[in-house]
Amino acid sequence: MSSHTGGEKGRWYSDTRTIGLRKDLHPTLRYCTLAHELGHALNNHDSRAEAWLRDRQEREADIFAANVLIDPSEYKSAELLYGPRYGAIAHEIGVTVHLIKVWAAHHTPQRIIP
Repeated sequence: MSSHTGGEKGRWYSDTRTIGLRKDLHPTLRYCTLAHELGHALNNHDSRAEAWLRDRQEREADIFAANVLIDPSEYKSAELLYGPRYGAIAHEIGVTVHLIKVWAAHHTPQRIIP
């Protein structure tokens, strides 16, 4: 792992299999960014891929990070406390609002159509 100042929060370098994180990140943002970059690494994403593939890889890395960092029972408890207020839920769980939104989009209750 390497660190840098300014620019991107984090980056996966597939050719050297290295993750770079910006030095000045808030601990919560650092935690979530590292999980996202690990998603790239564990899914063997190519950091030199074309734009259409990079978009898909970014979504996959976001979903990976959300699933690793957000426990369904913790989410349910936080949602019972705060309702659908993503900022409050994120603060309670210790992740970013972005990851809460990603997680919620992929864990909606199944609806039974009569």
